[in-house]
Amino acid sequence: MIDRTFLLPVLVLIGIPLSVLFAYFGLNYSGFCFAKMRYLSDEERFRMVFDYQNERTDLGRSSYNYIKYESFDEYIKENPDCCSINPGGPYEIRQASFLNRIFGYDAPDVIVIKFKVRYLDETGNKRAFETHFENTLQNCGHPQ
Repeated sequence: MIDRTFLLPVLVLIGIPLSVLFAYFGLNYSGFCFAKMRYLSDEERFRMVFDYQNERTDLGRSSYNYIKYESFDEYIKENPDCCSINPGGPYEIRQASFLNRIFGYDAPDVIVIKFKVRYLDETGNKRAFETHFENTLQNCGHPQ
């Protein structure tokens, strides 16, 4: 027969920590940001990916002078339908591993931005070409 006085402390000592771990890993897997104690909004995620791409200098035509956008607000005025989340694959980036998801290193979504790259050509004329970027973020928004 099982001693009931022994069973309750064992269930408490094992059950409560396991429940906390399952809740933590489950929230991480779903994309919850513990540093901000909330999920990031779509606009926040778009801004983070945009800022990451706007700061890059290797945007395809390295012999030209890239013209950065002043802000995400400027870009979104010119390109209102630029950004989407999980628009459908296949994607050219790697899929997040299970362990990276439960530890919060990879969020579950792919953010795709149609990015209009502005540059000055060799004669000093302002030109542009459109490309698209696929990015994943960590749960709190760090682009990868």
